[in-house]
Amino acid sequence: MEPPKLEQIKKWTVLNYKYTKQLVSERFGHSTKTVDKELDERIAELRQSKIQYGNMLKEARSMHARFEALLTTHRNIRSQFQTLIAHAPDLQDQLQANATTQSILEKNGEGLLGAIKTFVDSLNTLVNVTIQDTFLTIKNYENSRVEYDAYRNDIAALETAPQTESNKNKLLELQVIFENRKQKWEKLKQDTNTKMDLLGENRSSVMKSQLEMFNSAVIAYFSGNGDKLSEVLAEYHIKTKRISEEGDSTTNSFLARNE
Repeated sequence: MEPPKLEQIKKWTVLNYKYTKQLVSERFGHSTKTVDKELDERIAELRQSKIQYGNMLKEARSMHARFEALLTTHRNIRSQFQTLIAHAPDLQDQLQANATTQSILEKNGEGLLGAIKTFVDSLNTLVNVTIQDTFLTIKNYENSRVEYDAYRNDIAALETAPQTESNKNKLLELQVIFENRKQKWEKLKQDTNTKMDLLGENRSSVMKSQLEMFNSAVIAYFSGNGDKLSEVLAEYHIKTKRISEEGDSTTNSFLARNE
């Protein structure tokens, strides 16, 4: 009797060989492939959705970085206006007015930056955690389908081969393994459909909320409505953070209102 570890290695080698053989045979059209049209279409659609949401995440991250840089510019020029007051007393009123304006833009911008960051974080979770987790289940399902088809095609080949005692024994052995692979494939097929249903519900709920928040925050900021932006941040429990002189987000600050 072979040692347990050696037996496991032998089974893994055989399965890996059958798996690879089946994939190659499918690619060259030498063997049939089990197709679930409805599920395959759902998976293909999800792959496209992941690409689109990934592109949206990329652009949202870019927007966050660029807007953060703009806020840094507001802060720097405000500092220059304030510094110049002592050196140009004849321009004191104008410099102070400009410094105040830049300060309001900076602080209100921190509110929008917080909204953008929340939007980015939600998108990142959707793309790289929630959708990715679903694709792990899909991968297991697709692997089980290949294994199922490999044994199904082996059985079909043996059934047409000469009915020798050796072939009959092999057929019985393969049928037991085939039933096991079939049950595994059917379970993972069900798991995949369930996972995609849950993903669809979660995606719809989260993105509706985030898109509404993002749109409201952008409109409020660019229309100069600090009160409305403050309401949006409060509704979605978003805290803003002031960018320090070194560029780090350190101290909490509430959205400034231009009254």
